[in-house]
Formats: sequence, C-alpha cells, structure tokens
Amino acid sequence: MLKNVFLPVTMLATLFFSQTAFAADECQSDSDCKDGKLCILALSPHVCKPPQPSGAPCKRDVVCQSKKCDIPSGKDSGSCK
Repeated sequence: MLKNVFLPVTMLATLFFSQTAFAADECQSDSDCKDGKLCILALSPHVCKPPQPSGAPCKRDVVCQSKKCDIPSGKDSGSCK
C-alpha cells in the first residue's frame, strides 16, 4: 500500500522540481542575466548566453559578437554575421 502512494508522489515531486529549475534559466530581458551574458530572445525558451558567434540565431544586434544581426525582410529573427 505504501509503495502505491510513494511512487506517484515521488514522480510528481521530481517533475515539479525539474520544471522549476528549468524555468529559473529562462529570461525576458538582459537585466535577468548576469556575468556579461545577454538574453537570447531568438531561442525558445529565452536563455542567457554570452555574445553569439557568426551563424547563431538572433533578433538583436547586441547579442552577436560582431554586433550585426542579419534579419531577412519579413522575418522576426535572423543570424549573426
């Protein structure tokens, strides 16, 4: 009987804590990030990362090492130059 109750409770607790830890890494703006990292809005979920190399997804110039984000016309995101 105890085993039938303990296993589901353990599974729910594990699921809850794994989602909480994952959500803590998500950002909404650069102010949510530390250590010179920037909020990469082109990724889902948004995550804090250092400036990105050429070819990385971007929505803003500031997240690229080159400070140039090439966004094709009609698109919301592009890639770092």
